Amino acid sequence: MNRCIKCTGSVYVSEEEIEEGIRKVIESGVPIADEDLYLKRLNTCYSCERLAYGTTCMSCGCIVRIRALNALRICPHESGSRW
Repeated sequence: MNRCIKCTGSVYVSEEEIEEGIRKVIESGVPIADEDLYLKRLNTCYSCERLAYGTTCMSCGCIVRIRALNALRICPHESGSRW
């Protein structure tokens, strides 16, 4: 497994930290992906070889459950967006 580009400390993220990140995205006012799009994005991430620890995209260092929620984001995979 290749190293994540943003990992410096603990690579493990708690459910509470993920939920806090999700809350911040929702409260930020950015467009939110509808449920179908969100689940499709997550399924793509969960089957990707760049997913580490079941939470983190090694292409950008983001937590996929947080990134996939923002409707304006794209998949950062090096070969091009998979979303």
